[in-house]
Amino acid sequence: MNGAIAVCQRAYDLLVQKVGFPPSDIIFDPNVLTVGTGMEEHANYAVDFIRATKWIKGKLPLAKVQRRHQQRFFFLSRQQRRARGDAQRVLYHAIRAGLDMGIVNAGHAGGL
Repeated sequence: MNGAIAVCQRAYDLLVQKVGFPPSDIIFDPNVLTVGTGMEEHANYAVDFIRATKWIKGKLPLAKVQRRHQQRFFFLSRQQRRARGDAQRVLYHAIRAGLDMGIVNAGHAGGL
């Protein structure tokens, strides 16, 4: 179990079992670290996010999953163009895994 999944499980249990919070009002964002940077050491962050999304949707009934999508490309080198495409692929796969909502800065939405 990766760290994001463990935190989401603990938060869900505390909210639902101890506090009596409605599970349908819980929104998780398991995107702990930056994805789509194009840097090799960040390669698993996107996979971890997608796996966590799928796990949450399968194991934490009624909870929602959201992701903040930050799009800032002031110069588009070859690596940046690849990273931009990678970020869009992450959204595609996250939606297939059960992503309920995304947050984008409307000022940068044209770059999606």
